[in-house]
Amino acid sequence: MAPPTPLHGRGVLGIGLAALSAAAFTATTIATVRAYEGGAEPLAAITIRFAGAVVVLAAMLRLSGASMRLPLRARLSACGLGGVLAAQSWCLYNSFAHIAVGLTFTIFYVYPMLVAAIAVSTGQARLTPVLAAALAAAFCGLVLVFDATGAGVDPYGAGLAVGASLAWTCVIVASARMMRERDPRPLMFHMQAAAGAVYVVVCLADGDVALPETAAGWAGYAALPVFYSVATLCFFGAVAAVGSIRSSLVMNLEPVFTIAAGFLILGQALTGTQLLGAALVIAAVVAVRARTAETGGSRPAPAIPRRTGPGAFPGKRRSRPRRGRWSG
Repeated sequence: MAPPTPLHGRGVLGIGLAALSAAAFTATTIATVRAYEGGAEPLAAITIRFAGAVVVLAAMLRLSGASMRLPLRARLSACGLGGVLAAQSWCLYNSFAHIAVGLTFTIFYVYPMLVAAIAVSTGQARLTPVLAAALAAAFCGLVLVFDATGAGVDPYGAGLAVGASLAWTCVIVASARMMRERDPRPLMFHMQAAAGAVYVVVCLADGDVALPETAAGWAGYAALPVFYSVATLCFFGAVAAVGSIRSSLVMNLEPVFTIAAGFLILGQALTGTQLLGAALVIAAVVAVRARTAETGGSRPAPAIPRRTGPGAFPGKRRSRPRRGRWSG
């Protein structure tokens, strides 16, 4: 067996980072539930999630010696994406108040297919038959996992879920283009800072934000930004390694991890339909993981720079006339 190439290793690393991100997002959800049970409200949870992530990311950058600075254009773009990220969180959390949580997430998780459509149409990625089949299978599995129906759907709540899905799609596609050229961590820092600033202003304008009242609630509230920071860093690291389509597909594991955690930690029941859906999602991710291991990821090989002028053949250095000791 041939030794793994660097590109092969990048593909495996990217899939692993995306799976770790899904697990960390699940931990974020569990921490949020604990904070809610302790008396916190969604506005407080979203605000600490973004504001705390800024502190965590700043500490990571400082400890690693990396710079937080970005060129002006990249900084403005990252802050703009932070505004979109803030809108995505608002749409998602407010959708819960109008339609069932399972239906909200079923609509929201259309985003991997939206990401694939945009990435393919703009030439950022190539959609193979295996990847297309895996995206469809994973979405069908999620419909079963959430076990949601369309009975009594509130159009406003469904519209909010659609808005959340579209906003998250924009964040993924735009950040994937930006991360081709630079370290993703400063970009994430500016995105989280912009989103956090939006919610800090909202909290100040509201003037009455409910915080946790129990020790368990405060523990979940404090853990929330840590898990969220790990989740976002791993996800966008995966995007940089294997592209937006594969990363988004693997993120379908998040609902599967969430229902498993609900069963193991929160004591929630699982149905046979949910288990079947989870099996479909896992099978789709395993298929993509195996395909990625064969091809070494989704990024094309870097182009060989072309040379011009006499003697400019690929792989050969341009020759120069030698000057001898007795030459004129």
